[in-house]
Amino acid sequence: MDGLRDKLAILPQITQELESYHPQAVVLFGSLARHLQEMPLDHAPNDIDILVVGDNVPATIAPRYTDFPLELLRFRVHAFTAIARSLRYDPKPLALTRLYSNQLARQHARGVIAACLLLGPGYRAFGIEQIEIDGLEDERDYSVHRVLSGERWWRRISCFARERRGPVKHLSDKIVGLDRFVAP
Repeated sequence: MDGLRDKLAILPQITQELESYHPQAVVLFGSLARHLQEMPLDHAPNDIDILVVGDNVPATIAPRYTDFPLELLRFRVHAFTAIARSLRYDPKPLALTRLYSNQLARQHARGVIAACLLLGPGYRAFGIEQIEIDGLEDERDYSVHRVLSGERWWRRISCFARERRGPVKHLSDKIVGLDRFVAP
């Protein structure tokens, strides 16, 4: 369990270093976030999964974190808001097609992970499924997360993504210029 305590102890340092790049949000997700929510786990968290939304975040951060497997999912602000906009306005089949085609093209589920985090527990009702390697549905909740930095921005973008708007409301939003997420 010492490895787990070490991971929890290093989180503030990682967050502080990432904040020096002025991201919109830093979000912990994955098994460590589920552990912090006291959800049952098959095994102790073996890595630290962090999603960062910002335009100046480097590909890697300080080498002092090499003892802690760190998966850093970086999104530029416009790419992340495009996912939120798709979840809000696109018909579900089109939004899902975009998410899964990007997953196939990039060989990584980063867009799907972002969508799960944005939609919260309702991501399954949207139609997003997590598939295990053996082809069975993964029952773990992939929406569990903890915002480490940028709580206000994260809350606004999540609300934006979760409020589904049909074609008529999308048109009315376009007319008045409210169809794009704009940070305050």
